[in-house]
Amino acid sequence: MTLRRLLFVLILIAAFLPASAQRKARKIDYKAKTLTVGKRNGEKFQKLLNEVIFTQEETTVYCDSSFYFKRRNVMEAYGHVKILDDSTTITSVELIYDGDSRDSELRKNVVYTKGVQQLLTDFLDYNLDSEVAKYFNGGKLLDSTTNTLTSEIGYFYGQQNLATFYTDVVLVSPNFTLKADTLRYDTNTKIAYTYGPTEIENEDGTKLFSDGGVFRTQIDQSDFVEGKLDTEDYTLEGDQLYFDDLLRYYKSIGNVVLTAKNNDIIIIGDEGYYDKEKGISKVFGNPILKRILEDDTLYMAADTLVAIESEYDSAERILAYNDIKIFKKGMQGRADSAAYYKSDSLFFLYRNPILWNENNQINADTISLTIKEENLDRMNLYRNSFMVTEDTLKNYNQIKGRDMVAYFVEEEMTRMTVDGNAEGIYYVLTEGDTSTMGMNKFICSTMKIGFKDNQVSTISIFQQPEAKFIPPHELKAGDTRLKGFSWRIEERPSLIDIFGEVPSTGEGITPIKDMTIDPEKMVPERKIRGEKFIPGKRKMIKNVKNEESEDG
Repeated sequence: MTLRRLLFVLILIAAFLPASAQRKARKIDYKAKTLTVGKRNGEKFQKLLNEVIFTQEETTVYCDSSFYFKRRNVMEAYGHVKILDDSTTITSVELIYDGDSRDSELRKNVVYTKGVQQLLTDFLDYNLDSEVAKYFNGGKLLDSTTNTLTSEIGYFYGQQNLATFYTDVVLVSPNFTLKADTLRYDTNTKIAYTYGPTEIENEDGTKLFSDGGVFRTQIDQSDFVEGKLDTEDYTLEGDQLYFDDLLRYYKSIGNVVLTAKNNDIIIIGDEGYYDKEKGISKVFGNPILKRILEDDTLYMAADTLVAIESEYDSAERILAYNDIKIFKKGMQGRADSAAYYKSDSLFFLYRNPILWNENNQINADTISLTIKEENLDRMNLYRNSFMVTEDTLKNYNQIKGRDMVAYFVEEEMTRMTVDGNAEGIYYVLTEGDTSTMGMNKFICSTMKIGFKDNQVSTISIFQQPEAKFIPPHELKAGDTRLKGFSWRIEERPSLIDIFGEVPSTGEGITPIKDMTIDPEKMVPERKIRGEKFIPGKRKMIKNVKNEESEDG
């Protein structure tokens, strides 16, 4: 017989040998107080009762009673089952053990213990060689006093000190509770990795949501992918979220969105963080605040935006600083810094603030804007208040005083009061606005101004008024400008200045209704007529002195 033919025969013999004959038999030794024999479905077994002990290599099994099928090398154990294998201990009510494959099926009140880890379930499959445990009908992993994990399906890899959990996974740590669909856990490092939708809730009620993350449970630090932080007052979203629960510090990077609850405020930016201990949220990297109004949106851009929490509603506010730009339909502005008080829906603009309302330029040391019922209701100007309007002939109508208050109805300025050291310059134009007839110049203590279609329609002056009409040929250079005059129309921001480009609705920007952006129409031309100057009566005034009463 040739060598090739001999090899072929040997292969055939091996192929037809029973599988049980091909695998190496691993002897099981046993002892018990009572031993009987019997048959089940034609297969012989040995029945062991009372203080039953099985041993195989380094493994020992204890139980109350057992059926041992010697031909298959399979053992069935019942009552107070206990497996000891190196550093692993497993207890249960029932066990089926295959001595050749070293596979074990443990059922009812199963407790798997390895070091400081315990695995609890009613259905556990375990291989004593690979040290891989699997449960498939609900289970719990207790990792010392640190973490508890529950799920419907779980795998524990004893040699690698890793566990993987699937379906309704819940990780309970001393400071937070985590829920996920899939989780991998390192029992040495105490680091958990989640995949898919993940939710984590801290003991203070703060919630985080993500599409997966890394959780360092020993030091309470985590990294999220595309996550969202949910606090009592705000939600913080971003492409990546990081939190340190020990320091109560949360950070978001990429497409950051900070949304105020119970208030139509949204802040977007490149990067942000939330310091729970201090109650501060900060967004920077092109941050933009959006205040949703009834039929409009107010946008405010700055270098940095900071939201401050407080136990007192009146102290909760959002601060903006450095290079403030404001845009809304019918009003734009700039300032060095700003504050928004949530409870009062009140904006404050600080340090050289300036606003443009249609063709009116308004500035003061400090300006406040009050929003009422989701509409702009009032504007207060504090100290060194100044309003300038350019008419169709490029004349500058000017009003100044210590303080001013402007009132709005349906987003349009309807009236204004000037209190203290009021002064004004107002040009009178011919019919058709073709030439200047002259200029009214007046001084008084208080002043009231009426508006129609956001244009000055009436002016009334009170308390020691002085006024004069100056014809064009008598005007001197110093007559046409009040002290503090500055026409700054080139600084008026557009929506492009806020975003760097006109945003599309697909980028999460709330569109402004019935408005198109045209750079050439950002400052619409309006006719400012000056035929009628009214200090109590409707007539053109050439000289008024000592007007004391409001009735004129």
